[in-house]
Amino acid sequence: MKKIRWNPRLLTLLVITFFLCITNSYAQNVIKGFVKDGNDEPLPGVSVSIKGTTNVGTITDIDGKYTINANHNQTLIFSYIGMLTQEIKIGNKREINITMKDDIASLEEVVVVGYGTQRRADLTSAVSSVSSKEILKAPTMSVSNMVGSRVSGIAAVQASGQPGSDQAALTVRGQSGIVYVIDGIRRTAEDFNGIDPNEIESISVLKDASSVAVYGLDANGAFIVTTKKGKSEKVSITYTGTIGFSQNAEQQRWLDGPEYAYWYNKARVMQGDSEIFTTEMVRKMREGVDGWGNTNWYDKVCGTGTRQHHNLSASGGNDKIHFFTSIGYLEEKGNIDKYNYKRYNLRSNIDAKITKGLSLSLGISGRIEDKDEPRFSADPDAYMNVPLQSIWAVPYMPETYTFEGKEYNYLTPSHRQTIHFSMNGEVTANSGYNRKNYSYIQSNFSLTYDAPWLKGLSIKFQGAYDMMHMMSKMLSKPYEVMLMNMPDATTTNLTYKKSYGVLKNTASLAEAASKRYDITTQTSVNYNNQFGKHTVGIMLLAETRERKTNSINATGYGLDYLQLDELGKITNLTGDGENKAPTIDGASGQSRVAGFVGRINYNYADKYYLETSLRYDGSYLFGGMNKRWVTLPGASLAWRVSNENWFHIPWITNLKLRAGIGKTATSGISAFQWRNTMAVNANSVVIGGASQSSIYPSVLGNPNLTWAQCLNYNIGLDATLWNGLLGLEIDVFYKYEYDKLSKTTGSYPLSMGKYYFSTGNVDKADYKGFDLTLTHYNKIDSFNYGAKLIWSYAYGRWLKYAGDADNAPEYKRLTGKQIGTKLGCISEGLFQSEREIEDSPTFPDRKALPGYIKYKDLNGDGIITLEQDQGYFGKSSRPTHTGSLNLFGNWKGFDFDLLFSWGLGSSVALTGVYTAEGSKWVQGATSFSRPFYQGGNSPLFLVANAWTPENPNADFPRLEVTPSSTNNSISSTFWYRNGNYVRLKTAQIGYNFPKKWLTPAGIEALRIYIEGYNLFTWSAVSKYNIDPESPAVNNGYYPQQRTYTLGLKVTF
Repeated sequence: MKKIRWNPRLLTLLVITFFLCITNSYAQNVIKGFVKDGNDEPLPGVSVSIKGTTNVGTITDIDGKYTINANHNQTLIFSYIGMLTQEIKIGNKREINITMKDDIASLEEVVVVGYGTQRRADLTSAVSSVSSKEILKAPTMSVSNMVGSRVSGIAAVQASGQPGSDQAALTVRGQSGIVYVIDGIRRTAEDFNGIDPNEIESISVLKDASSVAVYGLDANGAFIVTTKKGKSEKVSITYTGTIGFSQNAEQQRWLDGPEYAYWYNKARVMQGDSEIFTTEMVRKMREGVDGWGNTNWYDKVCGTGTRQHHNLSASGGNDKIHFFTSIGYLEEKGNIDKYNYKRYNLRSNIDAKITKGLSLSLGISGRIEDKDEPRFSADPDAYMNVPLQSIWAVPYMPETYTFEGKEYNYLTPSHRQTIHFSMNGEVTANSGYNRKNYSYIQSNFSLTYDAPWLKGLSIKFQGAYDMMHMMSKMLSKPYEVMLMNMPDATTTNLTYKKSYGVLKNTASLAEAASKRYDITTQTSVNYNNQFGKHTVGIMLLAETRERKTNSINATGYGLDYLQLDELGKITNLTGDGENKAPTIDGASGQSRVAGFVGRINYNYADKYYLETSLRYDGSYLFGGMNKRWVTLPGASLAWRVSNENWFHIPWITNLKLRAGIGKTATSGISAFQWRNTMAVNANSVVIGGASQSSIYPSVLGNPNLTWAQCLNYNIGLDATLWNGLLGLEIDVFYKYEYDKLSKTTGSYPLSMGKYYFSTGNVDKADYKGFDLTLTHYNKIDSFNYGAKLIWSYAYGRWLKYAGDADNAPEYKRLTGKQIGTKLGCISEGLFQSEREIEDSPTFPDRKALPGYIKYKDLNGDGIITLEQDQGYFGKSSRPTHTGSLNLFGNWKGFDFDLLFSWGLGSSVALTGVYTAEGSKWVQGATSFSRPFYQGGNSPLFLVANAWTPENPNADFPRLEVTPSSTNNSISSTFWYRNGNYVRLKTAQIGYNFPKKWLTPAGIEALRIYIEGYNLFTWSAVSKYNIDPESPAVNNGYYPQQRTYTLGLKVTF
């Protein structure tokens, strides 16, 4: 055998080559690139890490660039909150550039929940969230209007369009009782609506009891607002500004002068009277001569409003300290003159690392609100509100009348209604003013200590001090008007005489002031750790809340000089020279609530999740320790099926099943309602020749009063399909509410020696429904687009209603019926002849004529009475089905966002909404149901579609000026209309300028946009010019507004 001889040089070369090959396989290459968003703009803050490692990574800079060392056989992971995580294999590439895609259902997204945060993937309960990006897709207004249509399970009803009072009333799954939490502190709905939207980072909505039970008292749902914080990046300054205008979303069509004359004459002939208005009078109306006119008072009152909003913010920081500060200004001048609103916002958030393991957060915010109104309000329940006056004024008067060289406004004598117009036709301050100023200061701070001796343990203390001051001042001043002499058939010139307006001839001045202080403390211990596949989280928290209030008000009469409108200048004299003493009143109050919370979260291998919580709350509202405290448990679990080893469905990216149960509680009582209370009757007796006051028992307290409680059951499913192309969230719920507070009545007369409490925990109700959210996102070349569909259903019914009499027939009982069901009679159409009237049951005290409403005799006694034939029928004025469709996209810098919202399953009553016990006594006609109501104007649809012998199949009753009876005025199914609607709620189109155009000018980003609100409405009640989102039809309300704005956003 030949011996092998090794060459030393060859051996050395082989060894070196071997080691070079090994080294090359593990060589660290420098990988560079940039990351951009869907608008082809740089995206800073994107996390770039190496898959399979825990301590190797970087983030993109302000220009979207990154640099990282990695091997060719490794994989880079690009992640960013709210966007799809992407994995890219390195291979032989030295530069990797990517475009991130939005993911509106990202599993890694951090969601704020009660007293903490969780990954979306870890949620076990019904929680939805709205990002700042979505919030800013609508014109600046109350936050409730901006988010109400973007979250499933939430119903929003905006009852007014008045500046500063246009917030929506929100319900969660059919219930009110919503908690508003801002930066961890429980605050009010006014605080929620008063935030500048540019300050908001995100809003989380807790919808089921397993998530919201941790908030305790009066929490059927929760809106959790997180404001913006600074980041470890260079300082950036952003300005956002908008200007725009507003008009009525539904402009009502009322009769003009000649139309009024025509229909008024026809109505008089229908009732057997002669015509009033002649052809010559109509000619003079058109020409505006001899005291006649042709004025559309509604159009004069409801013109065009303006609005502007400006916000300037700055943020930045380093490894030790972050800051965010913002200042905002909102001004709205209403489309009804003298209704103005101004709001100033200021917020500053600072986060600092004091030492290793100890961090401090400090937040200070303030706002000032100025609300100005004329002396007459726009509140539907207010005396002679301005919208009411605009529809009661007759249209055949001119705008003003000149007498002895001076211009006057008008007064009509039927009910002394008046409109206060200046020469240009706008509402003026002739009657005085009503001004309110609100000042808010809110502060909260927290100290968090991360214990070094136990991994995952932290101790946190958070406190807040809030203060609110309110000042109001209302001047009622006498003013002279020209009182019109009502015309008759012989009138040629319309004549007037001087008189005083509805406020008569006495000036008065009312001033009020109130203040409120809130102190909140929270002390919590948190432990979060992972043991292999087991992840555990524990929270223990103690919370206290205290509120102190104080108010005072005074009203004085008589002022020698209206310019000196101060209480110190009142004369205590009426305009007739009589003495009238001022009135003074005041009150103070204090409340305390304490609560203890515990919560445990468990996660095994990202497959099985469990969350349990317990809240123990106490309130001063209840008497005795056995009633003062309540225990509110919650539990939920989830199974992430898609993480099971046996699950192999490639088009299902994520699939999770959820189930939860919990209990909430509401108080619903006033302070000391559980105790017997006394009242003072001033000057009630005369003793020794002098007037004396007396004290007497006024309310028999019920010591057994306790919390109204609600059990909540929820099951849900979350799914992501085709790697984010389609997302699905669906929840089905059932809520059982018991021990609801109600007025009670006795079973025996007091003469038998029995007694009963005026209130008790008697009523019961339940709610059922579902929430559905579908999301879609895709990209075609450079066009990114998406859609979000929301559909919610919530139906509430009475299981027991204390107001039902034991022997009442089913139709007069609310038990078993929908909450919000209307009280009324059942209509059987309109009478067509006298013979039909004679053969039909009618009201014995309300005369019926052909064209009057015919009612069903429910008890079969041959007559119609409210006591026996009126019951609960029809649907609620709130829709049971609500939803929205959001369409959005961007292409080469252009972007758009459209939001369509709808409500189904409701009805609108043209005579108003009557649901409360005793409401039959306030039933009556409105301007939408009786022509020429209160001697005023009429909507065109009402007279044009009224019953006449030539129009027997009419939509409305007999055309009359003075009805023979109130037969048609009562609430009935005749007046119920389908309240379904679809509305283009918001629309926004914008353009983002390319960064390469901006960099030379030192600008980071620039965007211009136009947007609108309440743009189009499709509804069955639109033909009546009624807004379907304001179903409580009455004689006057400030209409919802359609707004158009132009905006600019620039970042330096």
